[in-house]
Amino acid sequence: MSDVAASLRNALHDRYRIERELGAGGMATVYLAEDLKHDRKVAIKVLHPDLAAALGAQRFLSEIKTTANLQHPHILPLHDSGEADGLLFYVMPYVEGESLRDRLDREKPLPIADAVRITCEVASALDYAHRHGVIHRDVKPENILLHDGRATVADFGIALAIQSAAGARMTQTGLSLGTPQYMSPEQAMGEKQIDARSDVYALGAVLYEMLTGDPPFTGSTVQAVVAKVMSAEPEPVTMLRKSTPEPVAYAVHRALEKLPADRFPTAQAFADALAAPAAPAASLGAAGRGAGHAGSPSGWRASLRHPLVLGSVVIAIAAVAFAARMWIAARRAPEATVERFAVDLPQGVTPMIRSAVGTSGGMGVAISPDGSTIVISGIGADGVARLYIRRLDELAASPIPGTEGGVQPFFSPDGQWIAFWVAGRLLKVNVRGGAPQPIAEIANMVGGTWTRDGTIVVSITGHLVSFPAAGGAKPAVAALDTAGGEEGQYFPTAIADGDHVAYSSWGSGGLEAVRVGMLTLSTGRARRLDVPATSVLGAMDGSLVYANTTGSLVVAPFDVASGSATGPAVPAVGDVATGNRAGAQAALSNAGTLVYATGGAKSQVVLANADGETPVLPEVRGYGFPRYSPDGKRLALSITSGATSDIWIYDFATRGLRRLSSGGSVNERPEWSADGTRVMYRSDRGARSAIWWQPIDESAPATVLLASPTAAYYEAVMTPDARAIVFQVDTTGGDVGYRMLSGDTTLRSIAGTRFQEFMARVSPDGHWVAFVTDESGTAQVVVQPFPGPGPRIQISSTGGTEPVWARDGRRLFYRSNGRFVAAAIAATRPFRVTSRTTFMDDDYLPAVSPHANYDVSPDGKTLLVLKGDNPRLVVVHNWWAEARRGLRADSTTH
Repeated sequence: MSDVAASLRNALHDRYRIERELGAGGMATVYLAEDLKHDRKVAIKVLHPDLAAALGAQRFLSEIKTTANLQHPHILPLHDSGEADGLLFYVMPYVEGESLRDRLDREKPLPIADAVRITCEVASALDYAHRHGVIHRDVKPENILLHDGRATVADFGIALAIQSAAGARMTQTGLSLGTPQYMSPEQAMGEKQIDARSDVYALGAVLYEMLTGDPPFTGSTVQAVVAKVMSAEPEPVTMLRKSTPEPVAYAVHRALEKLPADRFPTAQAFADALAAPAAPAASLGAAGRGAGHAGSPSGWRASLRHPLVLGSVVIAIAAVAFAARMWIAARRAPEATVERFAVDLPQGVTPMIRSAVGTSGGMGVAISPDGSTIVISGIGADGVARLYIRRLDELAASPIPGTEGGVQPFFSPDGQWIAFWVAGRLLKVNVRGGAPQPIAEIANMVGGTWTRDGTIVVSITGHLVSFPAAGGAKPAVAALDTAGGEEGQYFPTAIADGDHVAYSSWGSGGLEAVRVGMLTLSTGRARRLDVPATSVLGAMDGSLVYANTTGSLVVAPFDVASGSATGPAVPAVGDVATGNRAGAQAALSNAGTLVYATGGAKSQVVLANADGETPVLPEVRGYGFPRYSPDGKRLALSITSGATSDIWIYDFATRGLRRLSSGGSVNERPEWSADGTRVMYRSDRGARSAIWWQPIDESAPATVLLASPTAAYYEAVMTPDARAIVFQVDTTGGDVGYRMLSGDTTLRSIAGTRFQEFMARVSPDGHWVAFVTDESGTAQVVVQPFPGPGPRIQISSTGGTEPVWARDGRRLFYRSNGRFVAAAIAATRPFRVTSRTTFMDDDYLPAVSPHANYDVSPDGKTLLVLKGDNPRLVVVHNWWAEARRGLRADSTTH
């Protein structure tokens, strides 16, 4: 016996004797046993251990009591339930016979009379339960038992008990309630409120299978089945089985209506319709279209000859034609109507486009395929990143519960789900609400997309990885197009044909070498194309929409099959904000609505405290990461222009500003060496982010200090004694480590978990290292001994980021909830925080990437900050009509 069976046998030996396993399903394993007290055969269902652990015994056993009170001749009763050695189980009578699934496997289709009788018996059981407030939620042939010709419904309400007991924890098991072939559309969509009509739909699907031999919708994958459930119409029963009586055909198709309101209101009404003399023509709707009948054949043909009926048909045809013309006109009307408006986030929320919380470099904004809803990743006043949803027919954006820590959102093809990444996991949440559900464990990612056939493609460590959204298959990793010079694949975007995914293809040479890449899912082949682009928004009407290296969106005629541009690119939108790897912060819907972020990249460098501001570099430019030299006489900072950034040095005495870096296209996050003779910085000169350093007198070129062919390094600081560097690497969503600069240079860990750790900074005495972690669900500043080991001390109390030490080591500054906070540190061991005070309000730009975007002046009296505006989110409704006109105008000039 298995370990589970052995544990069950030992725990229940005084009540039940376990004989053998009868079968296993998605949620439980069934054992045949003997009830020792009552001398009878029983079936014991044992929930899978991972599911039981997620549920908890007390809550599950409390919920299951509801189902124990159901007493009906066609409902399998519940004898017993409990916990045994950590296992959750429930006990039912053992039915000698077979399940409906067994019979269908042996003989299908069934005789019509048998199919109707079984359906009516099950409907009777469902109707009884519905009247007692219990919905089955998992009606299928496996749960219908046949004994002496009678149908009995098993597992009644067990699914509801599991869902009610589990709550949000249900998502941790990776299991779903319901079976795709029999799921109602609303259940497939994840609706929280499921009523009796969902069971009616499932029973209709079971009847359909009994009549035709197959469920109404089949497919090679779960996603394919669910897609058909949501959008396709079942093949008419009478086409597959001509002998099906009209009342039966009518009833089965009405039960399978997409909208619950169009189905039978009760299971009993379904059963009554199966025995009706004829289906009422007026109530057929789509059900009648599926069944192909409206009364007897002779009846409706004869009715059609009646003058009044014939006249009505003519009027109806004319009405339909008029409606069609109006529909076409309505579809054409938006060609001339383009609407622009800004979208505001709630007070105190900063778009993740400019936020330093999180190490992922994907898009911070997404739009639903129909263009009606946008989702933004933002960081709130509480310091917590989460997703915010804004439906365009509503006035304001609102947070999506359960998405704390969420970044990089993207929509499912039907627009009902939002996928997002948080703390090493890819999750999805329904647009109507509910607990997020797991999709996959992913250490880190740079962009993701969801194709129309249910495949998810994400960029992980520079490779495109694809897998089914429902899981259950080994991920496929796309090979790099090394023959074309490809070294990294980022920002995947599904093309509408369902078989192609466009992406950003990086090669050696930095930003100037970025091209469009095209992955063909059916073959697994990735190609690097000769089209310069930093990210692709999509393909529409034979054109490709993408961002170029200047931070603008362009449109070019494009043939997806050959992977080649068929005409010149036309500029469309300028000044689009960019994030890591120059990905444009923009999204395009299938309906042609565009959303993009603009502004927020430019600022002034000022000195500030609670008393006011003093300008240092008043010219408005794309400044970032200002850092004082050890002697306080210079500044190192990055300046971004378009999608290119470089390291610059500012001299306070001469007020001179000169560029230091000269290679690559993304050079940022500068830090000084301990003696002030060099500057370290992060650069994307190759496919992988690495740490470089360079003498400030330019006596030698920049050289690589820390790099790897398999990992990306995003930030680094030097210890005060110049013996080591402390860095952040992307191994498991963001880890902090250190390496000695001489002697044993082995990389060693400071903080490496499945959570994110970043923004590390060593104290002036070299004994402590401060960094940010989101292990608690909120970004918090912590300190631990350097190099360790030792306890971790939390510094911030209500969220915090961007820690920076004062030069005397007695204060640690950080940003929290719209304030700069100074935590006073005890001068002697043990390390402890003696107070936290607000140094000044924080109305300044946070970092676009994870690294402190300010510095503490050498005397500790002011902060060097960046004064600018946060980005604006702009929506352009029917943007594609405008872009298409631009293409047409351009074509006439060539």
